Amino acid sequence: MKGATESTALVAQQKTDGAPQQQQKPPSWAVVISASALMGMLFGLAFYKSHVYEPQIIRGQFLFRRFVMLKVFFGAMGIGALIFSVMARFGVQAFEQVRQLWMYTSVSRGWISGPALGGAILGIGMAASGACPGMVWTALGAGTPFSAITIVGGLFGAFVYGMLAEAIQEKLLDKGPKGPSVEVYADRALGVSTANLTLFLGIFCLAGCAVLEAVIPWKSEVPSRFDNAMSDDMCNIGVSFSFVNCPAWPPSIAGILLGTLQLPAVMLIGNILGSSTAFAICSSVWMMPMSSDFRTKYAHMNLFATPNPKSWWQVIYILLATVAAYLCAKDIDDIGGAAGVGPVPAFLGGFLIIFGSRLGGGCTSGHGLSGCAILMIQSWIAVPAMFAGGIILSVVWQSIGGFFLPNLL
Repeated sequence: MKGATESTALVAQQKTDGAPQQQQKPPSWAVVISASALMGMLFGLAFYKSHVYEPQIIRGQFLFRRFVMLKVFFGAMGIGALIFSVMARFGVQAFEQVRQLWMYTSVSRGWISGPALGGAILGIGMAASGACPGMVWTALGAGTPFSAITIVGGLFGAFVYGMLAEAIQEKLLDKGPKGPSVEVYADRALGVSTANLTLFLGIFCLAGCAVLEAVIPWKSEVPSRFDNAMSDDMCNIGVSFSFVNCPAWPPSIAGILLGTLQLPAVMLIGNILGSSTAFAICSSVWMMPMSSDFRTKYAHMNLFATPNPKSWWQVIYILLATVAAYLCAKDIDDIGGAAGVGPVPAFLGGFLIIFGSRLGGGCTSGHGLSGCAILMIQSWIAVPAMFAGGIILSVVWQSIGGFFLPNLL
C-alpha cells in the first residue's frame, strides 16, 4: 500500500522515485525509547513554556493578533535548517538516509490532492480546535479544557483515514499533477548545494525571529494570568532570568530548543520531528490480533500496527511531552489555566487536523518544522495551505462571532 502519511516511506523503507535502495538497519529499541523519551520531555517543556499550545494563542495567530506560533516556527525551523546544513556539509549519512526516506512521501501523491488539500484541511482543523497534532498533547498535560476530546477526534480521523486509505490513494492522491517539480527537494530543483540553501534558510528564519521579537515584545503576548509573575526579576531577560521559575519563555527560545531536537531525531532514530503518525499508530493497534487476511486487506493500517522504531518512537515522544507539560503546569499551579474551546469544535477540529495531516503527508511538525527545513518542495506547499485554511475559517468564524460563543461552541 502506498499510503499518504508522514511515514509513508516505511511501506518501502528506502524507496525513491520507484528505485529500491539498500535496506538500512533500523535503530535499536533501547536507543529509540531513551532518545524519544528525553526528546518528548523537552518538546513538552518548550511548548508549555512558550504557551503556543493554548487554543486562543493558536487562533490568535490566524487572526494576526498573536505571533507566538510564528516565532516558535521560525526559531525551530531556523535551528533545524542550520543543523541540517552542517550535516549536509560534512556528508552525514544519517541525514541523507532521512531525505531518502521522505522522498516517497512526495512521489506517492499529487501536490494538489496531497499537501495543498491536506494542508488546508489541517489548518481549518487547527482554527476550529485551537490545536495541532503535537501541541494538543501539551494541552492535555496542562489540563486545557476539552483537549482530550480533540485527541479523541484525532484518533477517529486517523481511524477513518486508515480504513479508507487504499481508496483515497487510488481515487484522490494518484490523481492530478505530480510534483510540482520532478525533483523532491528544492536544492536539487535549483541546482544548488543542500548545505548552502539550508544555511540561507536557517539564517533567514532566525532573522525573522529576531525581527518579530523586536517588533512584538514577547512579554506582551504572555497570557494575562501570569501578569504578576512576569513583573518579577526572574522573568527579565538577563542574568536574573530563571528558565525554571519563570512561567513563560520567549517563543523564539522555545522554538530554538525544539529545533535542536532534530539532531537526536536524525542521528539516533533515523527520522525527523513529527507527531501525527502517533495518532495513526494508536488508531491501528487493534488490528494486531487480527488474521493475516484481514491485515492484508487493510495494508495501510497494518503498516502502523506493526512495531517499527522509526515510527513508533512518536508514541513515546508525545506521551512524555504530556508528562512534561503536566509537571510544568503543576509546579506553578496552572493545571487547567488555559482557556479551551467547546466540545464540538474540539472534536471536529481534532478529526480534521489528523485527517488533513495524513492526507497531506505531514503535520505542523512533519511539514512545518521538518519538511521545510530539509527543503522538501511539497512541505512548502503544505504549510502555506495550512495557514490559508486556518486564516479563512478564523476570519469567517470571527465575523459571525463564533469565537465568542463558548456556550454554543
